[in-house]
Amino acid sequence: MTKGTEIPRADGLRAGPFTVSAVGAEGVDLSAVDASGFASNLLGQRPDQGGPSTVNELSIAVLAIAGDTAKLRLFPAK
Repeated sequence: MTKGTEIPRADGLRAGPFTVSAVGAEGVDLSAVDASGFASNLLGQRPDQGGPSTVNELSIAVLAIAGDTAKLRLFPAK
């Protein structure tokens, strides 16, 4: 994924939609505003951070960053 990529809402997991707002050496930044206006920001997400970040019932893990492109894994939280 690159800056500007939109990740659709995961209705069953009560998360998103997300926008990738930055990808670089510092990590991946994601932002979301839900239908009620609640904002979520995941900043500086990196492959080496020790585990995924979770928003409601959705976990997001950065698998790799190469230049301005990131590979993410989105999956149901445990």
